Amino acid sequence: AVVSTQSAHYGREYSSEGNTHNLLIKNIQKKDKGSYICSPKMRTDQLLGDGKFVVSVDKARLPEMPEPRDVRMTEGGTGNLNCNYHQAKERYGLKLFWTYNGEKIEEGDVVHSGTNANYRAYTDEEGRDWLALSNLDLEAAGAYKCNYKYPDKQIFSMKFNVLVKDLTGPADQIRNVTVNEDRYTQSLICDLSSLTNVLSYRWEKDGEVINNDTDSSGKMILLEDDMVKTLEFDDLNSEEHSGAYRCVAELQYYETGLTFNFVVEESTKERDFAPWSQWSSCDNAGKKYRFRTCIADGCSDLYGFVYEVQTGYCDEDDEME
Repeated sequence: AVVSTQSAHYGREYSSEGNTHNLLIKNIQKKDKGSYICSPKMRTDQLLGDGKFVVSVDKARLPEMPEPRDVRMTEGGTGNLNCNYHQAKERYGLKLFWTYNGEKIEEGDVVHSGTNANYRAYTDEEGRDWLALSNLDLEAAGAYKCNYKYPDKQIFSMKFNVLVKDLTGPADQIRNVTVNEDRYTQSLICDLSSLTNVLSYRWEKDGEVINNDTDSSGKMILLEDDMVKTLEFDDLNSEEHSGAYRCVAELQYYETGLTFNFVVEESTKERDFAPWSQWSSCDNAGKKYRFRTCIADGCSDLYGFVYEVQTGYCDEDDEME
């Protein structure tokens, strides 16, 4: 068979210099094995024998594969894997493909069907091959490989063990709130307006989820005004209402919360106030009155008043004014 001497990445290239003739086999493949004969022709009647070259083609000698690399990434973040094999890739015309846990990463923008993590494969100006990962989630963790396929179907790979760390939110802010039963009402206010992409929220008491059906008496009510969430108590009771209340905002990758250590102290009103005065005489409406005075320090702050008046209804035996 006549040997083609076209110059190409795959092919054979003929050249000569004086009486020296060369056949360069480029990017040798299995199909290049065989006998090559050089048949010289003289301008005289002198005959010269043919030159014969027998070419055998063995499998490509691949370098030893490097040890797998552990790469740590964070949930919700980005990461990059790169392989520098450009010299062999260019010289032998290798084909590159990426795999995840042994499966070829298909065309598209997600790593595999069980994750929302995105990828982008590209080659930089220096010939290095990159796999850029973004929007990482826990399901994106696994074994990634860049694979270079030789013409003889051998594959040289570099492996990356990608670990995706669970993204945890900041520690709860803590607020200690102590009130007295005599205050009667109290509100715990949770302002979520500084957060973005809040998926949902909830209130908890001592680790248990609560809602407006938790207290059928209506003494504990959940209210909301856009991103301001309020837990309101009426008729405060030390035993029923004291506890650790947590306002929890659920974000895309973690939750964050505000914890109120809410302590309702028992009433001290009988201790803080002087005894009731005598009932007044009945007025024309059939009512009578008595009052008492707060004698403790800080009465105005604690109760909102200093004097307390009580109204009663008169009967026939009561003295009229």
